[in-house]
Amino acid sequence: MEEEVAQDTLTEISTGHSSSVHQAKEFTKAMAIGVLADFADGRNTQTEKMVVTRDFDLIKNNLSFKLPNKILFDIFFEIRQDLTDFLRKKLHNSDIQIDATITAEETKAKPRTEQEKFESMAEKNPSIWKLKEALGLDLLF
Repeated sequence: MEEEVAQDTLTEISTGHSSSVHQAKEFTKAMAIGVLADFADGRNTQTEKMVVTRDFDLIKNNLSFKLPNKILFDIFFEIRQDLTDFLRKKLHNSDIQIDATITAEETKAKPRTEQEKFESMAEKNPSIWKLKEALGLDLLF
């Protein structure tokens, strides 16, 4: 009789263990963007919304957010677990992982002198160089 009880317990344990479902449904970047928008709608602060609406790279089940500064990076780590749980639930994929990197955005200085302003305009429209030459204009004063 003791053997039967031991066998039933093992069966229940193994049955209980195999009943847990490991979800790994595939998803696209567009689907992830939609879920992130839903998550952003439920957030209280504008900065949290900014974090989850930033651009990210999707490689398999890994989302890597590109954040421009340390402030957003710190906020990301405050909401990371909630965001991960939300994505896993909504996208039906328990393998989803998220991380973030700080990507310093290059800022170009505004043109200050007349020469710099002209060169900036000429970058956008190269025909300005031809017009300057045709009219024989000199930008140096």
